Amino acid sequence: MSYWSECRVNDVIIDLLHLEPFEFSCLPRDSAEPATVSVRFNDHCFTKAFDPSLHVLADCIATTQSARHEQRVFCEVRYEHSLSLPVIIRALGTKRVASTREGNMVRVETQSGDGYAVFFTLRRHNARRADLFVVSAYPLKKGKRPADTGEMKFDLALAKILRGEKAKFPNRR
Repeated sequence: MSYWSECRVNDVIIDLLHLEPFEFSCLPRDSAEPATVSVRFNDHCFTKAFDPSLHVLADCIATTQSARHEQRVFCEVRYEHSLSLPVIIRALGTKRVASTREGNMVRVETQSGDGYAVFFTLRRHNARRADLFVVSAYPLKKGKRPADTGEMKFDLALAKILRGEKAKFPNRR
């Protein structure tokens, strides 16, 4: 059974197979043994907030995993970018991530000169497994960066989380 319920927009079924949960292995900093990272995605990766000045209630979509009380509409731009999310997530390894003021981690990828922000949480499941939940992902407006604290490499953040520590990020300089 699929993680996602059927997503239908204007009588067209939207393929969400690329956003099915998956696992990948990642070597935490200073570890000889890889850890397993379980990944799930929120519908914010392919939807945007309902705006009554732009949309009608019939535009709203319901997905099994959508935020509880939010009205969301399909976003073609976010959807197209979401096709690359599994590749971005699997490649986190030693890439730099930052932390937002809300505590989510963020990785900004550049695709043909444009920024693409991927916001996610990382939680310890046990000493060898972590859960990564992609809260949202969207292209950034030109010249815009998400507010963040300092940065650290993902493998270090993963190691800290697996040890039961907070991934305390250094201050941005």
